[in-house]
Amino acid sequence: MSVGVIYRYFANKEAIIEAIVANDLAEMRAKFAEWETLPDDALLDTLLDTLEMAVEHKYTVDNAALALEVLAEAARNPRVAAIVENADTQERELGRSLCRRLMPGGDAVQMAARGEIIGMIFDGMMIRAVSNPAIDRKALLADLRNVMRVLFTLPAEPQAV
Repeated sequence: MSVGVIYRYFANKEAIIEAIVANDLAEMRAKFAEWETLPDDALLDTLLDTLEMAVEHKYTVDNAALALEVLAEAARNPRVAAIVENADTQERELGRSLCRRLMPGGDAVQMAARGEIIGMIFDGMMIRAVSNPAIDRKALLADLRNVMRVLFTLPAEPQAV
């Protein structure tokens, strides 16, 4: 599709980015809604089984390039930054809900920190997809499953004051 054709459907660059972000958020909400229907004792294993799909999505150069373009635009355009920040806020809330199920009674601050670490891992995959697209994904996935298992199950250490 040419640039001219795109602007027949969207008023400006912000509208294009908003549609991209809304689509990604809708896909994420659908996945979280699916997880909400699972019993708590099946949730962790299902999440770990879903990692392969997530790695394939994040570690694809075309997907990574588009996401990185959106983030680059957010770094220089306050309207796009607001769109991205709003989506991130919604994603973190979905993640908190999941963490509360996986770690009932867990410390909210620690769960928020773990959610941020998980976001860093998956957002970082986009950069690695561009920098090292030939990674052994099978090995990566095996170790990622171990990392995620620790993040979702390890008891929180007391916070230093």
